[in-house]
Amino acid sequence: MPNHWYKNPRALVMVPVLAILALAAVACGAAATATPVPTAAPTAAPEAMAEPTAVPEAMAEPSGETMDKPETMDMMEMSDVVPIPQHVADFYGEVTYGGTLRINYEDPLEHANAWGAGSGVTDRYRMPTGALLVMENPYDSGAPIIPDLAESWELAEGLDAITFNFREGTTWHNGDAFTCEDARFSFETMRTGEGITASYMQSRLANVDTFTCADDMTFEMKFTGPSGESVLLLPIANRRAQIFNKAWFEAGGEDVMFQDVSVGLGPFMWREGQQVGIDTQYFDKNPNYYFPGLPYVDELVINGILDESTQQATQLAHQTDWHWVRNWGQYQSYVDHDQIMTVIRATRGNFRLWINARNAPFDNVKVRQAVVMAIDRDAAIQVLQDGHGAAGGFGYAPGSPWELSQEQLCSVPGWCVTDDMESVRAEVKSILEGEGFDFEKTYSFTVESDAQVQARATFLQEQLRLVGIQTDFDLVETIAYREQEQSGTWGDLKPGNSTVTADDPNAGVAGFLRCDSAGNYWTPNGPCNQSIVDLLDQAQTELDPAKRLALAQEIELAAMMEYGSFPVYWEQEAVSFWPEVNGYSHFPAPNGSFLKFMHLWIDPADKDNTGNAGQISGVPGGA
Repeated sequence: MPNHWYKNPRALVMVPVLAILALAAVACGAAATATPVPTAAPTAAPEAMAEPTAVPEAMAEPSGETMDKPETMDMMEMSDVVPIPQHVADFYGEVTYGGTLRINYEDPLEHANAWGAGSGVTDRYRMPTGALLVMENPYDSGAPIIPDLAESWELAEGLDAITFNFREGTTWHNGDAFTCEDARFSFETMRTGEGITASYMQSRLANVDTFTCADDMTFEMKFTGPSGESVLLLPIANRRAQIFNKAWFEAGGEDVMFQDVSVGLGPFMWREGQQVGIDTQYFDKNPNYYFPGLPYVDELVINGILDESTQQATQLAHQTDWHWVRNWGQYQSYVDHDQIMTVIRATRGNFRLWINARNAPFDNVKVRQAVVMAIDRDAAIQVLQDGHGAAGGFGYAPGSPWELSQEQLCSVPGWCVTDDMESVRAEVKSILEGEGFDFEKTYSFTVESDAQVQARATFLQEQLRLVGIQTDFDLVETIAYREQEQSGTWGDLKPGNSTVTADDPNAGVAGFLRCDSAGNYWTPNGPCNQSIVDLLDQAQTELDPAKRLALAQEIELAAMMEYGSFPVYWEQEAVSFWPEVNGYSHFPAPNGSFLKFMHLWIDPADKDNTGNAGQISGVPGGA
């Protein structure tokens, strides 16, 4: 058995409860509160440090300094700390302070603008250094939303406003005092998109009427109508609803969002002397972080590694400690390793194809339907995911209580998976011929220059070739690719990885459907289904859970009938980490609070543990 005899895997069986259901209990009760804790006095920004090396050196020796295990508490409580739940404490043991945590990430660390050009890369810069008003629990995505920058909040009696109370003495990493005006200005900019390329949060704040500051520590959001507390909090717990420094933004404009990570509020501080765009980035523990005792490690190192063989070699050589596994060709080597821990679960992530309704003949819904039908999704799961995935509907992952029944899925032509693809392909050709489709023309695939996306796009290209649709790739570098998405200048077809961040119509699928959403790649300059937007507005203010579920499923069916964007499959995802990495709990989406990395610690006593070969379950949050 693994050399973790003092840990209790039997205590770790966790059935993830989806956020919207768990939060309903909070919405029906009293306002969330927390006990204020004084923060340390502001300190000057750290002195410039030595220029970092291009390749991370061996892991720094942890200090070995320990503390008593934090008192655990019911995760339904709202607290000013981030408590370690008992099942996690039972698995990992006592917290150890100090040391270095080295993250193995799949893409070059090109830029940091999470607000106006968000991507997984930008989250790696901003989540450790940034702060949200409220956040998901890092140990349990199904638990209620917990405090972050706001230590408490109250829901108005009319259910149409929330007042947030900030912590006294909170400072930016440069030593400036944080005030409510920073939050008000940040959210106003996110809502209007003024001064940024394409606001990720704009559509997610569609139901906010006003942002106001009663004083420096009190912030009110007033909404366009009444709604449940959970519905109102879910969007602002989004990883890109981070607060930025008003003076910093006004002085540098969006350029500082791309290039400067020095002004944050979060658990880690970007080390001085670095430049954005270097693929190894260093972050130091924030000594003035408003959660006492966090983060646990002294140094966080994030490595952007594009080449997949290098990702794997680096992790196996123990030059990195924690790897989010996206390539299933790497997975088995970690499972077979005698020391490396692995964990897997279904996620809200998917591989999604967009079909451009601006461009003929794809402005014809029957042609788009034929494209959807032409994709053998079972084959995609086997070929691209080694079987680690599932087919489902538009916006809710298989297993979600919000997902459609099989009967509902199959009521929309082309969405029901079949084992007779030859008959389906014959039907596809008949549909296309009936619509006058030009089989002599070559259509364009706009593909991000990312090895994984290119491999997945190649599979789709072959699937379309089998029904006579000819395509060429237009490979586009990441920044230009994002610009094409936002300007509507991409080609006929656009594959990519995406995530529905919450099991909720507005906090989740609205990002793909609202006319003003940066994630709806049909807009601007393209069609938008106003009837779906009207349904989203209804769902935003519907308090009855049964009626809200019915609206969510009506939205789902309407989106499927558009045939403009569909997930080829819903993913499972895995993480591998060396045994001295403690505190990790697996999430149902590759984002959220765990990307702050504040809750992980390095225990040098576990560094030489063995006996983990074949281990794929038991880690908190996993399957």
